[in-house]
Amino acid sequence: MRWPTSAAISPNWARPGPRVPEAVPIAIVLRHDWQVETPVRLIPLDGAYNFRDLGGYAGKDGQSTRWGRLFRSDTLHELTVADVATLRSLGLTTVIDLRTERELARTGRGPLEPEPIAYRHLSVVREGEAGGETMAAPAGDDLSERYLWYLEVGRQPLVEALGLLGEPGSCPLVFHCAAGKDRTGVLAALVLDILGVDPGVIVADYVITAGRMLLIMERYRADPAFASRLTMVPASRFGVEAATMERFLHLLHGRFGGAWEWAVASGVSPHSLRQMEDLLLDRGPGGPRHPE
Repeated sequence: MRWPTSAAISPNWARPGPRVPEAVPIAIVLRHDWQVETPVRLIPLDGAYNFRDLGGYAGKDGQSTRWGRLFRSDTLHELTVADVATLRSLGLTTVIDLRTERELARTGRGPLEPEPIAYRHLSVVREGEAGGETMAAPAGDDLSERYLWYLEVGRQPLVEALGLLGEPGSCPLVFHCAAGKDRTGVLAALVLDILGVDPGVIVADYVITAGRMLLIMERYRADPAFASRLTMVPASRFGVEAATMERFLHLLHGRFGGAWEWAVASGVSPHSLRQMEDLLLDRGPGGPRHPE
């Protein structure tokens, strides 16, 4: 396994490749993106700023992740009518919500709730719920340690999310949290690592969020309930640094052997992971699988 340095990261997401379905108006300019050349994998929405396709990444055995099958996003509760129509055109089948009970109760599910889309609330962090996890968050501002902590306190929700990705009929699927950065970033890293995507590409995918944080922070500041909490959260918590994901991946492989090994040890069946590969990798007939 080669571990890239920050200088070695290659933004493979910017390479020419298959586009998302033509029904998605990639070329339009939204009011919040007037200074941004929207990358091909970013789905242009007015009510969500970090909704993007995880297709087109080189995976194991020379195959690539399929376009239009798996998406990651920030919160979806502010989607507009036009946004919902865009997501309908994607054929969206499943939403996985990684937010806390408190976040969900405060904003609700938003305009996708009445849509015929399966919804799973799989909260990675449970804030003082009855029966919730008691393991304390790591001290300090090291986000990579926090991401590793998610693997412990959010083990069951993450296991369920990975299992769902191996179920036929579950895709096209989007998973999201509030900013689409931390909890979403960890699940994206696990999935891409299982699919054999190079660590440098996983890091580059994570860093795309850096270009969306200004918009996301403006949303936070416009919410009085959240704005009052911003002063109590270290500013570093809102950063998006390549080194964070690099170190998390290094710890994931050093301590567990990788995402596949962590998932199996945590309760995901190898059969489910192989099904995930079949569903999410553009594999030729008879292509090799991950070993048992």
